[in-house]
Amino acid sequence: MKKFFLAALGLSIMAACSQPTTVENTASGMRLAYVRIDSLQSQYHYFEELAQELIEEEKILLKDLQRRQQTMQENIALYQQEAPKMSARQREANEADLMRVQQQYLEVEQAAQTQLIKKQQDLTKMMREDMDKAIAVLKDELNLDFILLYEEGGQIIYANTDFDITERMVKMLNKNRETPLEGAVDSAKGE
Repeated sequence: MKKFFLAALGLSIMAACSQPTTVENTASGMRLAYVRIDSLQSQYHYFEELAQELIEEEKILLKDLQRRQQTMQENIALYQQEAPKMSARQREANEADLMRVQQQYLEVEQAAQTQLIKKQQDLTKMMREDMDKAIAVLKDELNLDFILLYEEGGQIIYANTDFDITERMVKMLNKNRETPLEGAVDSAKGE
């Protein structure tokens, strides 16, 4: 689930950024920079908190599902032991109960999956909002036309480290998380 969260987050922040330099390039004078997604994920404390929160919720849901599955299997085993002693009517009633319990289990399992996906989307949205604020500050501060997301093995096959603004963005994000809403712009300029 964490890899799914990381992948979804990576896709949702395709316009991220990283550390200060002179970012002048191309004949037309376009200015660009990039953010390394792996460094952002490993150094941005809030990302780690959100990923851990999602993992903990997943563990709780899995534990509940395993408990329910164990109970269901015990009931099936009990039925199989007692079935030869039952009348046809009793077997039908027990089988109907087991089918109902199995259907309930499948519904609970589906609801748990839906709940995890919703939680992941909510966490990704919260993090994206923080990143958008940092991106807005950095793009203006560095006068950038493009901020790219760089990932090993991704679409960008080479990136000059002079245009890497990851460290700067991580510092800004971590500082803004420690002191929310207090000087998002000031924290970027002070680094």
